[in-house]
Amino acid sequence: MSSKTNKKIKLHNEMSLKEKLRQHSFVKRFNKIDWSNGSNAPMVVEFDPTTACNLACPDCINRDLLNQGFFSRERIKELTKEMVDAGVKAVVLIGGGEPLIHPEIDWVIEYLGKNNVKIGITTNGLLIDKHIDCIAKYASWVRVSVDAASSETFKKIRPSRSGESMFDKLTENMKMFAKVKQGTLGYSFMIYSEGEFDKLKDVGDSLKNGKAFSNVNEIYKAALLAKEFGCDYFEIKPMYNINHFAISQRKDLIAQVKEEIEKAQSLGDDNFRVLQATKLKKTLSGENNIEEKDYKRCAVAQLRTLVTPSGVYVCPYFRGRKDKMIGDVRKTSFSDMWHGKQRSQVINSLDPSNDCKMPCIRHESNLILEDMISGEVIDIIDDFDLFI
Repeated sequence: MSSKTNKKIKLHNEMSLKEKLRQHSFVKRFNKIDWSNGSNAPMVVEFDPTTACNLACPDCINRDLLNQGFFSRERIKELTKEMVDAGVKAVVLIGGGEPLIHPEIDWVIEYLGKNNVKIGITTNGLLIDKHIDCIAKYASWVRVSVDAASSETFKKIRPSRSGESMFDKLTENMKMFAKVKQGTLGYSFMIYSEGEFDKLKDVGDSLKNGKAFSNVNEIYKAALLAKEFGCDYFEIKPMYNINHFAISQRKDLIAQVKEEIEKAQSLGDDNFRVLQATKLKKTLSGENNIEEKDYKRCAVAQLRTLVTPSGVYVCPYFRGRKDKMIGDVRKTSFSDMWHGKQRSQVINSLDPSNDCKMPCIRHESNLILEDMISGEVIDIIDDFDLFI
């Protein structure tokens, strides 16, 4: 692994959000925003090319939104060009469904890459081999949702539509990609647990058989596999319900979870990081799952947005929510959507102190942005990660 790649990993995982918001490109963008009227375009777009998926995960947080359409071949190309023309600097291909399913995904990745737009991909990994050359050349990072370390466990929580386990296929894809990637590769592990029994309705019918199931015992083994495959990092996170609240871990498993995480962290070195989500730490410590916010606007909503085939939304926490839909790029251009009346009305009525009680990954960014808007002077640094 090159020293250049090592530097990227270190910066991505160790530098704080405040550092990311000091980057030259971001500060230049920030200074042009009239915060009373809004930005000219988002800096980062989270992009669902399709709502289709090749797995049938019982706990899917987007299960009510799957298989409800996709961007046509013609429209996705037009839309990609419109985002570039608008000045978008980074795109995260995500879902919704599985982003690599879209038949024009190679074209989208190549066009973005050739126009100096940074690309991140969140995927189940089963189609990486079909697009490996394009992804390896242009993607800044790829994060694969695995959540298992064995074929048996993968079949239970990430079953294919035929019911067979695709774990061997996935692991071969990851090993193959690790050999050719230019950016970083992550192995994501969600701790699968039904939590408190009164929350069973939130985690899928497969857990309603009266028999508790968890993948806790595979955390360390999965981290070991991630390192062996050539991943740059292993991420451990909690399970979420459909309203984006972390599900409490079973009390009888908390000690085992902590032990497995500690063993996994022992694998870390200069080339391999083991990351633990902040939300997981709070879940394991029994902290309140409600995140109070004392600000009345979401400044991040001027810098990021979510584009899907069913509409454009304030952020992924509101994917599918009609009251948080800011436009529809199937019916209008990207720029017309961004400057449209519907977006203005939704953004102006959004109140994080009331609408966003869920733990939000952008909360700290909003706090920092409010300080910057108030006039806090910051030292500018070179760009290192435009996925703000």
